Amino acid sequence: MKNLSLAKIIVALIVCNVYLLVCGIMGTVSESLTEAADVPVESDDASQGVGTQDFITPDITQIPIVPDTTTTVTTAFGTPLLSMKPVKTSYKPSELVEQLELSNNSSGETENSDNSSDTSEPDTSDISDNSTPEPDNSTTHEPDDTSKPQDNTSSTTTPPESSEPTSSTDSTTSIPARPSQTVTDNTAANEILTVNDGGDIVSGTALDIISRIVMNEIGSTFAPEAIKAQAVAAYTHVKYHNARGSYPNVLLKNEVSDSVKVLVESVIGQAMYYDGEMIQAVYSASSAGCTASSKNVWGVDYPYLRSVYCELDADYDPNYGKKATFSSSEIKSKIYSSTGISLSGDPSDWFSINDRTEGKYVGNMSIGGYNTYVDSDGDTVKITGRVFRERIMSFKIRSSAFDIEYNEDSDEFTVTTYGYGHGVGLSQNGANALAKYWVWDYKQILEFYYQGAYVK
Repeated sequence: MKNLSLAKIIVALIVCNVYLLVCGIMGTVSESLTEAADVPVESDDASQGVGTQDFITPDITQIPIVPDTTTTVTTAFGTPLLSMKPVKTSYKPSELVEQLELSNNSSGETENSDNSSDTSEPDTSDISDNSTPEPDNSTTHEPDDTSKPQDNTSSTTTPPESSEPTSSTDSTTSIPARPSQTVTDNTAANEILTVNDGGDIVSGTALDIISRIVMNEIGSTFAPEAIKAQAVAAYTHVKYHNARGSYPNVLLKNEVSDSVKVLVESVIGQAMYYDGEMIQAVYSASSAGCTASSKNVWGVDYPYLRSVYCELDADYDPNYGKKATFSSSEIKSKIYSSTGISLSGDPSDWFSINDRTEGKYVGNMSIGGYNTYVDSDGDTVKITGRVFRERIMSFKIRSSAFDIEYNEDSDEFTVTTYGYGHGVGLSQNGANALAKYWVWDYKQILEFYYQGAYVK
């Protein structure tokens, strides 16, 4: 009788646990469906292209990382927008795995994944003690638009002679061609990195964090060498911030494709350096025919973040020449609410672009005859292309490289933008075009966008 009672109790407990488990799962599914109803459904492979949001400025005091605490040393571009996808190319995960294995086997005794000089990194204390801190961008805080640029002059690289994409790099770049190297640094793959994912502080292995960043930024449809270039840039960006006591603002994809993980693993531990110090490897969705310099965006001149001519943009960047239309009443309302400038008279006279910085990026401009305005904090703000895009238009236009036209018949303004994002450093869509049409490897791509820097 006792055995029977004990058996009944065990059966009852099992049934109870099964019931609770089923209810819990159903509850989770129901909650997920509720959330999905409010958010547009996107493929797990969809690229977001938010680009870097943080840029550390030189005069910020360095604060050690404290667990579970967000260190406020970031300035942001505001809520990033989603970039359009470039031309898609399909790559099978099995093929990428085979390529990785062949590359590792061919290395033989000359390369050791744990001791390779290509993937070794400098002591982080040397980075924080000897390097000059640099700019920072985040989702909600931006560098002061009124900061004065330094006296250093920015330079633009000489455009390649040919304007047509070719499969050879001989006449288009001074960077020597080299076979792509794929070496996995297991120590670097398992190091812990910390980021700010939409307000949540997340720590994880470098392989996991960087794979999730890359998956969110460009997905698995880009050319493999472009994906590797993005991985190195993202790793450098996060390492640079963590070494200085900050958590860079990023967006992490929950699911990562096998192909992306294999490619990230093949370069994990490699970073960008300039004069022996890790750089601030900022990147954006695409440039505007040429990248923007850090001096003209954040007021700080770094030799590896100067303007670079990108001739493939006009033909292959899906963000080049995008148009956004606004009614004159909408423009008038936006300008008044953000600047206090009251517009009247002929709308075709409302805007004047006074100069441009690099390529199509708008420098100083005037609105309603005014070159400056006083913001809500009482500060005088100079009206620039960046101020117009971010503060006045609230990121409703893709880039600060733009043209404005007024149509009297429709009483509308058309803003044509070139590129997407701040435009400094690596161009994600540009990297994809360079890998696909000029067959550049990830090192050539990175050393092209970060002039004078090198991969190690």
